[in-house]
Amino acid sequence: MAVIVVEERFDPPIDTAQGSPVADAVSPCLGVYAVEWLSSYIASDGSRCVCVYQAKDAESVRKVYRTAGVPFENVWAASPLHHDQGDAPA
Repeated sequence: MAVIVVEERFDPPIDTAQGSPVADAVSPCLGVYAVEWLSSYIASDGSRCVCVYQAKDAESVRKVYRTAGVPFENVWAASPLHHDQGDAPA
């Protein structure tokens, strides 16, 4: 399985207190294409969101979004980079 990143833009911006409006539309399609949601990050101003999934490939995630009728900017496979607690930047 690969880590897949999706970039979304919202115009007008969403209300970040309400969470992502995409989740309700996309969630029912995840199992159909064997995609697992891992996390999402919404910009403080509500104008964009990055969602992280685990899936066979990027095309599986594109199919989820297309089936749900949800627009996206970019979808790509990613290699996660993490630092240990002791590796925090100075």
